[in-house]
Amino acid sequence: MKQLLSTISALGLAIGISYSATSLAQERLPEIGTAGASVMTIEREQIFGDMYMRQLRAMAPMVHDPVLDEYIQDIGSRIVREAEGVKFPFTFFWINQKDINAFAFFGGYVGMHTGLITEARTESEFASVLAHEVAHVSQRHIVRNMERVSNNSPTMMAAVLGSIILSVINPQLGMAALSGTIAGGQQMQINYTRQFEQEADRVGFDILRRAGFDPQGAVDFFSRLTEKFRYMSRPPEFLLTHPYSESRLSEMRARTALLPRIAPRDESTFLLAKYRVQVRYTQTLTESTLRQEMNDPNLAPERVQAARYGLAIFMLDNQRHAEAEQILKPLITAQPYNTFYLDVQSDILLASQRYEEALALLEKAYIRQPNEQTITINFANVAIEAKQYSLAISLLRDYLQRENDHILALDLLAKAYRLSGDMSAMHGVMAESAALYGAFDQAIEHLHKAHKQTGIEIEKRRLQARIEQLMAQKSLLESISSGSRG
Repeated sequence: MKQLLSTISALGLAIGISYSATSLAQERLPEIGTAGASVMTIEREQIFGDMYMRQLRAMAPMVHDPVLDEYIQDIGSRIVREAEGVKFPFTFFWINQKDINAFAFFGGYVGMHTGLITEARTESEFASVLAHEVAHVSQRHIVRNMERVSNNSPTMMAAVLGSIILSVINPQLGMAALSGTIAGGQQMQINYTRQFEQEADRVGFDILRRAGFDPQGAVDFFSRLTEKFRYMSRPPEFLLTHPYSESRLSEMRARTALLPRIAPRDESTFLLAKYRVQVRYTQTLTESTLRQEMNDPNLAPERVQAARYGLAIFMLDNQRHAEAEQILKPLITAQPYNTFYLDVQSDILLASQRYEEALALLEKAYIRQPNEQTITINFANVAIEAKQYSLAISLLRDYLQRENDHILALDLLAKAYRLSGDMSAMHGVMAESAALYGAFDQAIEHLHKAHKQTGIEIEKRRLQARIEQLMAQKSLLESISSGSRG
């Protein structure tokens, strides 16, 4: 897993090399509409990104958590709205790794390690990393780097593209081939990587400011990280892929000093997300620490609330449901529609088999926010456990009309169909889930089973058409692979 993520970063940003800043007056941003067009169109970049993402789902410890997904997508969307040169929708996702790292690749996919939010002290610090990665994508740094490789060596360009596709089909072979290709051409990429990092600093800085975050967050986070790991033999992956020299940090400080300070931000949602990660995923907060913070009169109120929320999750995850409910009660009473709290409360009611209470709670929230991710997924999950399969199916099908690649929604829908006895529909949904992991053969097999088990002629035709679509998608991948290697 670490090899995959490191190699993706290496391809796009030529990692692990020294950095020296140059004059801002010498820097010119490219015309983004044409940058890299000689080696990869926007449409082709989206195809590559889609295939990479399918493979990543199959290999990486991804976090499929509707609460955290909603949070990172909200922050990411606010940043993308302020970015220039955006040619496709962005997708933000979590990788459950304690390492401090973030990465971006073809087609607007941006991944954040859970370890990064545990290190960030403010939402502006966290957002500064997202803005930096968005800048790498919006400036098409991966494709521009490939264009330069192509200009210097067509043979190396073919090897890089071949390794990319091979890594999708056969991760072990592809990663080894790609690592060797990049190592062989790394020296000639040094100057370009310096330029990319300068552009990402400047563009990301401006995006962060326009999105309403404090640019000082970027300075604080990168300065603290650099100082913290200055003398370590093995710094975190993020500093290897994004090396920060003192001159680079000084440039950031000088740029920040010219701007008016941003008013203090509401950090409550950021802290809830951070504590959720620390308790449930990185497991870096103990019960005693949470209790101490929850009762510390010197802490800010939002920090105390986050500690209480974290303790409720800790109790829930350790099957102490009654204690979890008592700890959460003041929070959800004060903010009954806060999705962070609703998620935990519905899980408490579900674990206690209080299905009617959970359904009533979530129905009220759903009427207020229809198709909101956290509410919909919890509502459908409770409906399945309460054996109200038709309700769950209706909720999930409506939601998947808008978010057709939502892994949890697909898994729940397949479960609802199975328990309701509709095996043809179950196989159809399982096919879509398998395809999202790049398992095209498995997906086609599920569709064949669905085709055999349905007696509805129009459904048979739809399934046959979908089989042909997946076969074409698989053939497209193979043709790109053979073409790039040739």
